[in-house]
Amino acid sequence: MKPIRRKKDCRVTTDQLTGQDRILGWTQEEDVLSDQGSIDSATMQRKYFLDCGCDGEAAGRCFECGNISCDICHGRCQGCQKPICLQHSHYIETDMGQARLCGGCFDRISRKQTRAKIGRFVLSLFVERESQND
Repeated sequence: MKPIRRKKDCRVTTDQLTGQDRILGWTQEEDVLSDQGSIDSATMQRKYFLDCGCDGEAAGRCFECGNISCDICHGRCQGCQKPICLQHSHYIETDMGQARLCGGCFDRISRKQTRAKIGRFVLSLFVERESQND
């Protein structure tokens, strides 16, 4: 059976580190004329594992390392809104719960929290408490 028509769709992205095209998945469709005279179609689809190890749809690329993550593993920094993968996500406790941050925002906010703790401690040395006055 000789194919009448072939169609191949390939999903690629450019790797930021190497500059090479990276295949995310491909689909191949083939129509053949059978011995009985009918046109038969066959489709084959292949997905490649993403950098996060999942085999789902690609959701985004980490701005720090260029890895491609699935929808579950991919996220955004709540400080600067840059896309980040799980490996480059840092979590910090805030008033509103846990925040997912990139490395730069995590360093900035953790330094700010440390300075606030030191400032509260230094001020507490100069502020008299009512329990000490009794």
